[in-house]
This record gives sequence, structure tokens and C-alpha cells, in this order.
Amino acid sequence: MMSLSIAMIVKNEEKNLPRCLSSVQGLAEEIIVVDTGSTDRTVAIAREFGAKVFHFDWVDDFAAARNASIAHCRGDWVLALDADEAIDPTDHGVIRSALTEDGNQAFRICMRNYLRSSGHTILDVLPVRNTSAYSIGSEFTHYVDYVINARIFRRFPDVSFSGRVHEVVDPYFESRGLAVGVTPAILHHFGKLDEQRQTYKKDFYLSLCEKDAVENLNDFRTLFNLMMQYRAAGKWESCLKAAEAFTRVQKNVPATVFLTAATCHRNRGDLDDALHWIEKALLLEPAHAGALADKGACLILQDKLSEACVFLQRSIEIQPGYIVPHLLLSDVKLRLGFPEAARGTLLRAIQANPTEEGLYTKLIQLSSSRGHLQSAGEDAALALAALPNGGSGLWHRFMAVSQLEAGAREPALRTVELGLRAFPSDAGLERLRAMCLPAL
Repeated sequence: MMSLSIAMIVKNEEKNLPRCLSSVQGLAEEIIVVDTGSTDRTVAIAREFGAKVFHFDWVDDFAAARNASIAHCRGDWVLALDADEAIDPTDHGVIRSALTEDGNQAFRICMRNYLRSSGHTILDVLPVRNTSAYSIGSEFTHYVDYVINARIFRRFPDVSFSGRVHEVVDPYFESRGLAVGVTPAILHHFGKLDEQRQTYKKDFYLSLCEKDAVENLNDFRTLFNLMMQYRAAGKWESCLKAAEAFTRVQKNVPATVFLTAATCHRNRGDLDDALHWIEKALLLEPAHAGALADKGACLILQDKLSEACVFLQRSIEIQPGYIVPHLLLSDVKLRLGFPEAARGTLLRAIQANPTEEGLYTKLIQLSSSRGHLQSAGEDAALALAALPNGGSGLWHRFMAVSQLEAGAREPALRTVELGLRAFPSDAGLERLRAMCLPAL
């Protein structure tokens, strides 16, 4: 029977670590945790879960830390995990069975990145509604799936990761002609939900990518990482240079590189150049809903509104769960003088995305901007029926105001009280409450 070691590197992960370690209980023969300088309860938590804990002095190199974790492993195979990741117990058997397969010496895995909104993409992959049967991550409404580099691999004596950041073990296996497969298991990732950490990582990861680029200027993985970190930091000139360099050193260019170059040009105001790169992405993937939405957005900036509608509608048809083209199309129809069509677009978007808070707010604001107070109140009621604690107080205010306008003070007071229960510091609701009370 093949044995499995779980190898982790951590620092100040007391919030995430219990979920991760509880998710892999019973999966592996050992859990190795290498700590790079935690000042919270990370080490104590790891030991509570039976992990073997080792320390490593941080040297601005994730691969070095990852290789230190592998050095402590004794299993025939290794599963490399981060603290903000988890494996659902239903996939334990899938992973164990992979260890007995003939041929493959490593396995890539699909990473499921959980999100709170369908308005975000990751690596230009669009989000989908979470209707999964997995218990882990079930509380989040959307996710983005894509296959990442190998995380499960045979522990050869000299196996090693490379890369200061976004470290990978794949080059070790590729350079030796060793087969790398893809496991059907899912790696659940919660890191995108921590906005504060994501903000911190932008500058930190970029500095490491720039160091990597000095040493590996013509490596396509290094250039891709550098490009994406410049994109996250909004450094468009540098990002574009990295994207162009990637196309020179790598024959097979993914759509993400083309769309990143397009984003750079669009943010610099070079719309024709942006459309040129978007067309490259669409030539590669004609049904790429994100690229179609990007093309629509560029055409809007060029005041080609009718043409933009065509591409936004096509994007919606392909991926109705992505809210960006819905919002853009609604705005375009309003600018073209078709407010009812704009409203209809938002209602169809809500039907496809019933948990998307931003769509309800947009619908309410549209009714309000047209002076349709009663309609805005009805829209607010629709929103609150779907998401009782949504709207940050705005929905409750609109609904209560429309009720007051109709002379229904008691229902308005009930709406206000519900709003204050959810948002006790909302000054607008407090004022409405005072307006409701005298009539009682």
C-alpha cells in the first residue's frame, strides 16, 4: 500500500488551519507543517491535529520553504497543501486510488476558488453558481474552477519545487519525461475571500516575481506570473511588456495573456489596440464569454452602443451567471433610450443570479432614477424576499419610503425595524423610524 504525506508551509494561519487540517483527517499517514515565523496559534493548532511541526527561516522564496517541507516527508507520495485550502472527505478515496495507478508520477488538480459575487474572474475564468454537492464551501454562492500545477506527486529523493512565488513542481517531472496526469478530485480554495490578505499579497508577490524575472527572464511561467502580478497591481505599462514577452518565448499562448494585454491597452485608453488583442483571444476561444464582454465594454467606450449590445448579449447567452455583461447591457439600453429594456435585462439577470446583491441594487436605483418610487419599493421588496439581510440598509429604506408614500405607516415601521435589526447603525433608517412613530 502506497503511503501519503501531506506537506504544508504556513505563517499566521490560525483562522484557516483548523478547516484545512480537519478536512484531511484520515487521508494521509502523516501531516508535515513547516512554519515560517508564526506569531499566533498556528503551531499549537497544527500540533492539536497531530501534525509534525518544523521551523524554517523565511528567505523570500516559497520554493525553498516548500522543499524544506518535502525533506521532512516519509511517504511514498506527497500532497502539497496551503492552509487556505481543503479536501472534501468525499474525495479522499479518489486521491488514494490515484496513488495506485500505473504510469502517472504526479497529478495536477482542479482548484475551486470560492467567491461572494459573480462579478469577478480569476485568470479570466468566469464564475459559476455554487450548486455543488460538496459540503465544504457550500456556504458560498459562486466559484471559479481551473486546473492548476501538480500538487500530488511521487516523492523521489531529488524532487523539488522551483520559483520564488507561485512555486511549481511540474518542471521536475517534465524535464525527466515523467508522466503527469489530472486527478478528478477538487482542491477547495478560500484565499480569494480574504480581501485584506489579497491586498497585502499584491505588493509582496510582485516583489518576488520581479526577483524571479531577473534570474529567469525567458521562462514562460516566470513571465506569466510577473504579468498577472503587474495586472493585479494596476501597473499597465509593465504588465503589457510582460504579456508581449510571454508571446515571444511561448508558442502556445493562452487567452488570458491576450485578454491581459487588452486590459492594459484599455486602461491606457488605446481602445483599437485593446480590441486587436481581444480578437486574438476570440480567435483562440470564440465562445469565451469574458472576451465577448470585454469587447462589448471597449465598444461602449467608443460609443458604438448598438454594436456593443450584440457582443454583450452573446456573452450573456454563453454564461448567464456572469453579471458584468448584464450590467453593461442594462446601462447601454438606458443610454439608447430604452429604460424598460434596461429593466428587463436586470430582471433576467436576477432570474439567472438570484443571490447577486448588486443586481437588485441596480434595479432599485434604475426605478428611483426614473422617479418611480412605488416601483423602487416593489423592487426593494423583491430584493429583501431573496436576501433578507442584503442591501446594507438601502433596500429597507426604499421599501419603507414607498410604504410611507402609500400611507402604510405600520408596515413601514416593521420594515424599518427589520432593517435596524440587520443594520443597527444606519442613520437613514433611524430617521425613517422617527417619521413612522408619530402616527402610532
